[in-house]
Amino acid sequence: MVKRVAEVKIDLLAHYSSVAIRVLGTWQHRGNIELYFKHRYQGFNYPIGSLTEYYKFNTEDVKIVLHDLQQMQPKILSLDEIDILEENTSLIQVAV
Repeated sequence: MVKRVAEVKIDLLAHYSSVAIRVLGTWQHRGNIELYFKHRYQGFNYPIGSLTEYYKFNTEDVKIVLHDLQQMQPKILSLDEIDILEENTSLIQVAV
């Protein structure tokens, strides 16, 4: 997470003279959040230059968004997904 925050700060400093970043939450095993978030909150999308992964919320909206995200269940891999990951691991081991 520290690395990602540093990347975001570098991106934003190209557009603003100062930047303060506060992480409001992290969610492990939630690979499903990004696509959901982009779709559900597309109306709040706030492009900055060529950067399209930023969103602008007021204080009340942030509370709603955080509550929404906290309700999401962890991503549990299906048997097919587990098989695919195991196959890829085998391929990597063979290639090494």
